[in-house]
Amino acid sequence: MKKNKKLARGGQESLLYNTWKNKSLVLMALPVMVLLIMFNYVPMFGSIIAFKKFNFQDGILGSPWVGLDNFKFLFSMKSTTWRMLRNTVGYYVLFTLVGTVCNVALAIALNECCNKRVAKLSQTFMIMPTFISYIAVSYVAECFLARNGIVNSMLQSPIMWYQEAKYWPVILTIVDVWKGTGYGSVVYLSALAGIDQELFEAAELDGATKMQRIRYITLPLLASTISIVTLMGLSSIMSSNTGLFYQVTKDSSMIYETTQTIDTYVLKALFSGSSDFGPSSAVSFFQAVVGSIMVIGTNLVVRKKAPDAALF
Repeated sequence: MKKNKKLARGGQESLLYNTWKNKSLVLMALPVMVLLIMFNYVPMFGSIIAFKKFNFQDGILGSPWVGLDNFKFLFSMKSTTWRMLRNTVGYYVLFTLVGTVCNVALAIALNECCNKRVAKLSQTFMIMPTFISYIAVSYVAECFLARNGIVNSMLQSPIMWYQEAKYWPVILTIVDVWKGTGYGSVVYLSALAGIDQELFEAAELDGATKMQRIRYITLPLLASTISIVTLMGLSSIMSSNTGLFYQVTKDSSMIYETTQTIDTYVLKALFSGSSDFGPSSAVSFFQAVVGSIMVIGTNLVVRKKAPDAALF
């Protein structure tokens, strides 16, 4: 017992010593930790609204409990629920596959570019769409897709894009790739910068072509980074970008078959004048639980198969 107490006391002293020794780093990280706790952990208390009939007069704690009744908001209409779940998960898979390929391809292309000045300039221009709001993107998309827009002016028979649901999986994928690829490639560029250049030099001396070096050196060494980024993204598998699916589509009810997701459904319900926050909180709770299960479960599988590619 005395030995355990000494070890515990020694561990505490070591922690205090390391904290004081690295006090400058601790002070730098302190604002980030405060913001993380305020905006990511404190709001978790509000999750109980998902199980209550919330009203402002009684507050969160005083509002009556309703059990799982708020979840009926999401599962009451089977056909609509299936469509929302299908679109939400389907677009996540589509955007992840296409986005990962484009991010990795762009990172490799910039890394292999002989003129580094051109590469940095190109990367700057490609990152710029990330900072454009989806409201502005919706107007750009309308310029292309309106009845008298740019695309219809090049077609013999104009297409009513905001009334044809079948075209929107392609349109939304193009917009998502255009807006996110430049920023998404930054992580892979950082990973490429850490690769030992002697590996490429040795392969080149052995007669390997540039494509062979990419295939047998670059891509295998990027596999762990791709796995970690994908695992981190799994937490939002039941969520969708409201700006993309609500603003860009202009919330056209005629294309709901391929554009309506869980988030846009909840947003429209709130805009309809409903003051009941219970159902929307229930949907957010459902999304968070499913996302957590996906991240933890998938990470366990990856850790057994390839420990270096696991998130934790």
